[in-house]
Amino acid sequence: MSQVMKRYLTDPEQKKLLSTIRQFADVPARRDSAWVSLLISTGMRVGEFSRMTVGDARAALRTGYIFIPREHRKGQRADHEVLVTVPVRAALEQLLEIHCNVDGGGEDDSPLVLSRKGCALTIRAYQQRVELWSKMAGLPEGVSPHWFRHTRAMNIMRKTTSNDPRGIAQAALGHVSIGSTAIYTATSREDLEKALNEVDGAGRVRLPQLRKEYEGRVGV
Repeated sequence: MSQVMKRYLTDPEQKKLLSTIRQFADVPARRDSAWVSLLISTGMRVGEFSRMTVGDARAALRTGYIFIPREHRKGQRADHEVLVTVPVRAALEQLLEIHCNVDGGGEDDSPLVLSRKGCALTIRAYQQRVELWSKMAGLPEGVSPHWFRHTRAMNIMRKTTSNDPRGIAQAALGHVSIGSTAIYTATSREDLEKALNEVDGAGRVRLPQLRKEYEGRVGV
């Protein structure tokens, strides 16, 4: 199984992560809940999202699309647009509300997501917040913001009734080549586990657990 096909969240894991964050009512938790939900619902790269401004969010709510200029995208080849669905709209509205409550003015050129110091949240800060919440939620080790992009693709592949799910995932994620989306047609980890359990009847220990056990035995 490819590494990509291990780096996404199943439906129960998505719900567990968001419910863990939403247990807390402070501003950082509410902020994190909103942007985690948005990344899961859009598949945006964290580098693209981190450059969103208040004006970008307001324009998205007005037009129905988040516009990602090619200058902000990996490879800088082409502009991309992301549909503002119901959960995306809810997340954007919550982020704007939080921003205005913290910053007051909510100027269009202000970063959409602010740190405690009032500046744009760094890529490393996004990674650290995901690491924190994932650990609290009891999710597999190594979860990062990029997992949400793979999660979006897997959600589309599994839930759409389109005759061309791979094409839908390609368009939604903004892949230039359909080959980039082909990875999501491979066997998923839950399908693999289900099939093996049907054959053998026993639960499977995750690979990271086996690695830890091995390192403990050999003293690595």
